[in-house]
Amino acid sequence: MLTEIFLKTTAPGMKLSELLSFPLINQILLSVIFHTIIYIAILNIGSYTFFGKALSKTINIRLIVILFLIMFFGYIARWIHVKDVYKAYNYDMEKTRTHLDRLYIGWIFIA
Repeated sequence: MLTEIFLKTTAPGMKLSELLSFPLINQILLSVIFHTIIYIAILNIGSYTFFGKALSKTINIRLIVILFLIMFFGYIARWIHVKDVYKAYNYDMEKTRTHLDRLYIGWIFIA
């Protein structure tokens, strides 16, 4: 599912209305929720490991909201970036895909 979302949201020919259409937006929201839960769990385990207690409810709520917003709008920002890369390569799909794959593996995936 995550690979499918990546490929769909990095298609330079996709319109914003398609990005925000019903089936794709559901997949994006599921991905964002899944990753938010994973990141919050990791942060709480780290807090418990190093400080002997989990993060407070207030901090968890703030983290959930911030992570959710960053990840959701990150999909839209990535789509805008893809359009710019596609335009910079004079609408060459092969160069754009190579660039995006290297970018994803080298930077986005690590982040």
